[in-house]
Amino acid sequence: MHALIMAAALAAFPQSSAHVTRQIVTGVCLPFAETGEAPADNIALASLSARGGEGEFETADGRHIVKLTQSGRAEDGTLRRVCEIQARAGGFAQARQGVAGPLEQAGFRPEPDEPRDWPVWTRGGITATVHQNPGRAAIVRISYWVVDDEAAASTS
Repeated sequence: MHALIMAAALAAFPQSSAHVTRQIVTGVCLPFAETGEAPADNIALASLSARGGEGEFETADGRHIVKLTQSGRAEDGTLRRVCEIQARAGGFAQARQGVAGPLEQAGFRPEPDEPRDWPVWTRGGITATVHQNPGRAAIVRISYWVVDDEAAASTS
């Protein structure tokens, strides 16, 4: 209930694209990648509402579209979870600005050899990327793959 009140209060004030992207990544994408669940309170705090199919959300202004998908099974070594955000406002620079600090504070490390226009951060089996194709929305993708998790565990 408190989340709904907070979401209504936040909706009254315009927020930058970087802030909205950050809120979705930290409150929706990271929990989904880690556990397969996106808390309803966090979805409300990010001002997201259902859109189209299952696991699809958007902000009221339509500037951020979020798609949550999960496939495979951990027991079979095929489990994969993906949270993809189309940031239709702000572009690449704001998307990157919105997620870089929070990802690094959450223990993600930037991959040093990645191109500046396609940064990659990793932590265990979770990978975060930001990219933008010309004329398209900036895309932030947070994904978990059990194979990456197993590889990270064996190198620790």
